[in-house]
Amino acid sequence: MNKQPEKNTRLAPAGQSRTLLDDRRIRLALAILLAVLCWMVVTIVVQPGTTTTLSGVPVDFTYDSATYTSKGLSIVDAPDKTVNLTISGDGYTIGNLGQDDFVVYPDWSSVRSSGSKTLRLRVRCLNAAADGINVSISSPDDTVTVVFDVVEDKVLPVQVITRFLTVEDGYILYNTAVSAETVTLSGPSSELSAVASCTAEVTWSAPLYESETIETNLRFYTEQGKEVQFDYVTMDRETVEVTLTVYKLAQLPVDIRFINTPKGFDSSVLIYSLSADTLRVAGPESVVDSLTDLPVGTIDLSTFTLNKVYEMPIELPSGLVTLDNISTIEVSFDCTSMTTKTLNLPAECVHVINLPSTYQLTVESERLMNVVLCGPKSVLEGLTAEQVVAEIDANDFAVALGQQVIACSIYVPSDGRVFALGSYSVQCHIESN
Repeated sequence: MNKQPEKNTRLAPAGQSRTLLDDRRIRLALAILLAVLCWMVVTIVVQPGTTTTLSGVPVDFTYDSATYTSKGLSIVDAPDKTVNLTISGDGYTIGNLGQDDFVVYPDWSSVRSSGSKTLRLRVRCLNAAADGINVSISSPDDTVTVVFDVVEDKVLPVQVITRFLTVEDGYILYNTAVSAETVTLSGPSSELSAVASCTAEVTWSAPLYESETIETNLRFYTEQGKEVQFDYVTMDRETVEVTLTVYKLAQLPVDIRFINTPKGFDSSVLIYSLSADTLRVAGPESVVDSLTDLPVGTIDLSTFTLNKVYEMPIELPSGLVTLDNISTIEVSFDCTSMTTKTLNLPAECVHVINLPSTYQLTVESERLMNVVLCGPKSVLEGLTAEQVVAEIDANDFAVALGQQVIACSIYVPSDGRVFALGSYSVQCHIESN
């Protein structure tokens, strides 16, 4: 009897089932597939030996600037420049890099003095995680020209020039004011050393007859008067506003005013002369046109002194200025025909006006003693106390019941050229009706 050959088969232990990974052929296929995937990751994602170009990277002139600033130098002129970078390395790292990961800067090592320097550009990767990459400047021009100098500030006063203006007849350019009195220049010392002055040269097309504010360009000159045009200097302002104050001219007669004059006073009794009868003045047109004379001061008649020369400070109306170089006017009185006289006035000479009808005022002083009167000699020689009035005006004080000392004004109804020197009051009693 023929025996059948045995099959080389293994039975799975009882209770276990077979999987695909138990098949050797399946495991071999998976290993080959995994190897292919790893190769694809390396060649597609990581891409060793990849080269790319990064365009338009700006040159940074502040990077490592301590190299030249430590020598007291500053950049006064530098171009806006960009370059292209060639980057090589693994594709995965390069793909995550941008302009901010690199700095392109001039090589400052040769800068030791002022002047124009042509410097070679350098590039550096700032990303610490970007290991194993190479970067270089691919632009054909890998140099830059930079101008260095010692930068400083210079402050100049602004001088207003008005020789290019004309003023209408009858008017005067009284004053000029500028919105900024100084200008600050910043720049290389080689340029600033040539500048000696700054001007604001005001121009106006028509003759001036009123005040104007004009925006004016600043101009700069050397000591020899040659205008300077700056290459690198900057300034805190290029223009200023110049205000031209234009006043109208007038020559007006001087007038002296008197205060504390009596009722019906005739000022012709005061004959005086002035050290200046007229004054040349200037001011806004509206003010000048409103005046016919100049009341330059006041004299209090209650303190008047015969034959005294009064020195009056000139007190002009607001907005008006004098063009004559004087600040006071002397007033001399001709008192040859005047004199003084002292009288004691009886209570009957006191008159009350403007007292409300609900009140009654009684003068308790029997006499108003030592009243000094001033006036023409011919009048005072025959003047008696009964011709003089001491007037109390109820509008000049607060009416109250009881005793009250009340000021009164003295005048002579028959002749307005007489006035009283000093001040006077009487004792009164006020009661209701």
